[in-house]
Amino acid sequence: MTRTRIIIGITVAVLFQTTILSQMVLGQVRLLNSPIEAVLKTRPVDPRDIFRGDYVILNYEMEQLRSDQVEIADNLKADQDIYIVLSLTSPYATPLKVLASPPGQLEAGQAVIRGTLNWFDGGENPTTDTDCIDCKNLFINLPIDSYFVPEGTGTDIEEYRNERALGVIVALNEDGDAAIKGLMLDGRKVYDEPLF
Repeated sequence: MTRTRIIIGITVAVLFQTTILSQMVLGQVRLLNSPIEAVLKTRPVDPRDIFRGDYVILNYEMEQLRSDQVEIADNLKADQDIYIVLSLTSPYATPLKVLASPPGQLEAGQAVIRGTLNWFDGGENPTTDTDCIDCKNLFINLPIDSYFVPEGTGTDIEEYRNERALGVIVALNEDGDAAIKGLMLDGRKVYDEPLF
């Protein structure tokens, strides 16, 4: 093999890898620059990763829904992607309905977030709550369940989360993809996710 062919081969390999990495980074940057934002309300759940530092485990109120709270599609199955239509008209995003496929046109003040249906009882296991006899219960996983924060701040942020004072600003696109854009404590933005 000639020296020229080796150089061309290495150049092509480097360009290919650079292109793949650039697409991954630019996809995240595009999502974080999305004009659609929702603030999700968290609920209580070792905020430390030895490789990446402090992080906060995030559970959202909308990860457990009942049919008396939102409209739920009939054709849902466990482990499938689902689409939650959100109302963005109040300080925190409110789930309106859960769909098995992407919604068509959304109304003004609405957005969609995609998650995975973890478990769905379809009303077979009636709740003991007297307000909701024979309710369908959904347990959902959202892909934004942990957030890395500056070192030394994870425990403080988890305390706010446990006091229900933490809001998560989420960037959304039309397909329901979500990325954490920042954090809010008691209604004020305290942290922005850097683009790079």
